[in-house]
Amino acid sequence: MTMQRAIRPVVRNFVWKFRANAATWVQAGGHAIVWASPRRAVLVVRRARKPSEPDFGLWSALDLGRSELITASRGPFRGLATLRVPHDCYSIVRARVARDSIHATPTRAIQLDCLKCAACCRANRVVLDEEDIAQFERAGRGELARPPFARRDNGSIVLVLQRDRSCKHLRADCRCAIYPYRPSACSTFPVGSECCLSSREEELGIVDGASRDA
Repeated sequence: MTMQRAIRPVVRNFVWKFRANAATWVQAGGHAIVWASPRRAVLVVRRARKPSEPDFGLWSALDLGRSELITASRGPFRGLATLRVPHDCYSIVRARVARDSIHATPTRAIQLDCLKCAACCRANRVVLDEEDIAQFERAGRGELARPPFARRDNGSIVLVLQRDRSCKHLRADCRCAIYPYRPSACSTFPVGSECCLSSREEELGIVDGASRDA
C-alpha cells in the first residue's frame, strides 16, 4: 500500500476590509490571499507548529519562487506568516483560489499514491546543501554531487535532469534510485503542498478541485 494521506490547506480570496475573516480562515488551517488593492495581494498562512508537521505555508511561498515569510507581531494576522505576492504570480494565486472554490472548508483531506505519480520528480530544480553532499559521502556515493549527476548553477549545486526533464534518479517504476540518501529537498517535500499540486497539474493534468476549463 503506497497511498499517503494529507490534510491540505484550501485557498480563499479576501478583500482587505475582511482581513479578520481571512485570519480566522488561516487559523482553521486554510490559506488566504488578501487583496489590499487590485495591485497589492498578501499571502497569509500558518507555519508548521512542530517539526513533524508539514510546513504547507513555506511550500506555498516556495511555489511562488519566494521563501521570505514574515510573522506578523500585531493586528489581525498576529502570529501568522505573510508574504507580499509578486505581481508576476497573481495568475498563480488566482488559479489556486479558482481551483479551491468548490471546497467548502479551510482544509481538505486527500490521498495520493506517489508511486503512480512522481510528478514532483519531473521538471523540478533540486538544490543540494552541505548536509546532502555529506550524506552522499557517508553512503559511499560522493560522485552524486558531481557531474554527470549534479552540476553548478548560479552558485548552487543542483541535480541534473534527463532530456525529458525527469530526475536522473527516477526509475521506470516511479521509485527513487537513491531513496535512502535522497536530498533533503526531496525527503521533506510535503504531499499535498502547493508544489505537489502544481506538479501534478502540470505533469499529469490532475487537478484537485475545479478545472481551469470548467
